[in-house]
Amino acid sequence: MRPRWIMSPQEIAILDANAEALGADMDELMVTAAEHLANALEGAPKPIWILCGPGNNGGDGFRLANMIEGCFVVATHDKQKTPLAQRARDDWKGTIYTVETLPEQAPAVIVDCLLGAGSYGQPRGEILRLMEAIPGRPMVLACDMPTGCGSGISFNAFRTVTYEAPKSNMVDAKGQLLPEVGDVFVAPVGWPVGTLDPGPGDLLRYPHPQEGQIKGDRGRVLIVGGGPYHGAPILAGMAAARMGVDLVHVAMPSQAAARAKWPSELIQEKMNDSEYISDVSALVKRCMTGRGVQAIVIGPGMGDNPASLEAVKMLIQATPNIPKVIDADAIRALEGWPESLVGVVTPHQKELENWIGNIDAVPDLIAGSKESRVVIRTGAEDIIIGAGGRGGIGKGGNPRMSMGGTGDLLAGCIGGLLGLGLSPWAAARLGVHLMRVAGSLAGDEIGPGMVADDVPPYLSRALITGPVLLHPPKAEDPSSS
Repeated sequence: MRPRWIMSPQEIAILDANAEALGADMDELMVTAAEHLANALEGAPKPIWILCGPGNNGGDGFRLANMIEGCFVVATHDKQKTPLAQRARDDWKGTIYTVETLPEQAPAVIVDCLLGAGSYGQPRGEILRLMEAIPGRPMVLACDMPTGCGSGISFNAFRTVTYEAPKSNMVDAKGQLLPEVGDVFVAPVGWPVGTLDPGPGDLLRYPHPQEGQIKGDRGRVLIVGGGPYHGAPILAGMAAARMGVDLVHVAMPSQAAARAKWPSELIQEKMNDSEYISDVSALVKRCMTGRGVQAIVIGPGMGDNPASLEAVKMLIQATPNIPKVIDADAIRALEGWPESLVGVVTPHQKELENWIGNIDAVPDLIAGSKESRVVIRTGAEDIIIGAGGRGGIGKGGNPRMSMGGTGDLLAGCIGGLLGLGLSPWAAARLGVHLMRVAGSLAGDEIGPGMVADDVPPYLSRALITGPVLLHPPKAEDPSSS
């Protein structure tokens, strides 16, 4: 089993969607989850009450009920919220008790299947009513996470069986387990190989446009590059625009800007420099005035002039609160990981070696940064490394994506997602997935003669391609009643 990081409820929803897209039988996964609960109950005193909430956590409880004798099922609602959980409920042929009709025998053990890791806040409504109605002081076995964990109103479990990875709801700000989770057993449920890698589930990270938005609400991105080359910043800008940000500004030296073919979607940001980047003072001012910019991509087509590398350092230091993608020759400006840098660095193998020597050095370089620092070793397979054990491998796509310009597209893609407000970790994963899908779509329609300019329209198509529809994952609301 690959190492797992502490995952948020949203990330669990994302990876479940990846698993389903890879062909996982979700009913079988729920049965496996219940089997782990049954194993944890071996030798437990009876009676056992299984408390089932309205979501998939409750579905785990119904599956468990079919595996053990001498149990009572108490449900908060008259039906389940998901087809998966409802199928589990329908397969239970025993009595379903309610808070009004509790079993006569007080429990020695309760199994908390009320709200899983997708819940938030204090339990309310029917959930709270049932919690308050439990007689005596039974032992509590929690399914995935104790209901109300960390909210001030919760069960105190002697053991928590959590699935696939620890959950962010279960730890404090220092990453220490909260006392109410008890002993924790991380149980595999059978996610297919590849579930942890970027996939269609990562589309759930994408923020939808909202009614009533005005220009600028969905972010501004600044691309800084060019000098020896003029096409690379344009490619990065086009990719950023296809992510759905409102405005993309491209800054390059005047001679490069004069050679460039400027699409109407991109805004030329004037620079004082002529041949190569050396003076970024005007860009710093631009970033800090008005509504500023929400993300910066630095490096495409920039070249490695020493003055340009110094300019990169200055830009990073002067804009510490703006997330960035550091790409191509701009990576040469980095000495380790600058303290003021939040964002994604995208070296290919040679650039990685020149920067820090070996990919094994990355975890120590970004330790303790949670989702704010990410390295992508680009190549035939993109290796994504985040802090705390986060990782993933970008696979698939079209072999023609080895062509020149692909790295610029990826940098722009991630920059656009940062501009929309995604964390560096989320933007890196989704960007890698979208590039792979876009490459495949473009290759299928255009053929082996496709060039980098052909790909941007397919990036926007990649946002609506696959088994996962673009909608935010809904957490289980403890106020449900």
